[in-house]
Amino acid sequence: MRRSRTLILFGVVLLLVAVVIFVIASQQSQPVPAPDQVSATPTPLVETVKIVVAAQNIPRGRPITSDAVFLADWPRDSVPPGAFRNLDDVQNLIARVDILFNQPLMDVMLTNDRAQLGARGSDASLVIPNDRRAFAMPIDQLSSVGFAIQPGDHVDVLAAFWLIDVDRDGQYATVPFNRNLVDELIAAGIDAPEAAQQVIQQAQSATVFPRLSSQMILQDIEVLSVGEWRDPTPIPKFTPGALDEATPTPLPAPGGTPTPTPPRPNVVLLLVTPQQALVLQWLRESDASVDLALRGAPDRAPVDTTTVTLQYLFDTFNVTLPPKVDFVINYLPSLDEPQCPDRWTKDPCR
Repeated sequence: MRRSRTLILFGVVLLLVAVVIFVIASQQSQPVPAPDQVSATPTPLVETVKIVVAAQNIPRGRPITSDAVFLADWPRDSVPPGAFRNLDDVQNLIARVDILFNQPLMDVMLTNDRAQLGARGSDASLVIPNDRRAFAMPIDQLSSVGFAIQPGDHVDVLAAFWLIDVDRDGQYATVPFNRNLVDELIAAGIDAPEAAQQVIQQAQSATVFPRLSSQMILQDIEVLSVGEWRDPTPIPKFTPGALDEATPTPLPAPGGTPTPTPPRPNVVLLLVTPQQALVLQWLRESDASVDLALRGAPDRAPVDTTTVTLQYLFDTFNVTLPPKVDFVINYLPSLDEPQCPDRWTKDPCR
C-alpha cells in the first residue's frame, strides 16, 4: 500500500513537470513583436470642420484682409453659431468688436456698414438691444445696496413721494380752514370777523407736514454698467512669430507705493424700455426718493406690491396710536445740519 502511494505521488510530480516544460516551450516558440508593431487601443476620431479663425489680433473697425484670417480645423460639435466656413465670406467686412488671435469669426462680430463705426458711435451702443435704452441713474451707498450692484444684475426700482395738499388751480400749498376754532373764539367773546381773521392768519403761518407714500415702480431691470462708462482698451495688433517690444518694468518707489482706494461709483446705467426711461426721468425731475433693490440671480418673476403709507403701516402691523400726554421729547436740530435739496443723493439726510 505504501509503495502504491509513492508511485502515485511520483506520477503527479512528473505530470506537473511536463506541464511546466510545455508552457515554457510554447512561449519561446512564439515570436516577440517589435516595439513599433505593438498595437495600442485605437483613439476615437473627433469629427472636425474647417472654419474661419483670426490669424492675428483684429481691432474694432479694421477691415478683414486675407492675411488676418485662416481656415482651421474645429470640432464639429463645438462650432460657434454664425461661424464662417469660407474665407471669401469675410473679406473686406469690418470688425464690430475686438477679435483675438485664434478666435473664430462669427457673423455678429462683422459688418459691411462703416457708418455703424463712425466717430459718433460708441462701444456702449453695441451692447444695447434694439428694444432697450440705456438710462443713467444717480446712486449712493444706500440706494445701490451698499455698492453691491454689478453689471449684469437685475434690480427693482423703488420710489417714495412726499405729498402735500395744494390748490387745484394755483398749485400752491393749502391749509384747511379750522371752523371749529372760529366757533370757539366767538364763544370766548370775539367778534365773528375778528375770529375768522385770526384763524386765517394762523393757517397761513402753519407748517405743512407732507405725507409719505412708497411703491415699487419698475421690476426686473438689467444693470448695464456701474460707474462712469469707460470704453475697453483697444487691443494691439499681433502677428504670430513677430517679436514683441519689451516693456520696461518701472522700479518700485522707496518705502513701497500705497494702493490707491478706488472711488465709489455715483451712477448706474440701466437697460429699460423707452416708456420705462420716461418713468425714471420723471422720478428724477420730480424730486422723488429712488432706491434700487437687488434681485437674486435666478429671480425673474414679477410680484404684486401694495403702496406703503402711514395708514398701511398702522393697519398691517397693528401699530397703536399713542395717547396724548403732557410732555414730549424735545429735538432741537443744529443750525448747521446738512440739507437735502436733491433727494436722489440722500447720505447727509439719513
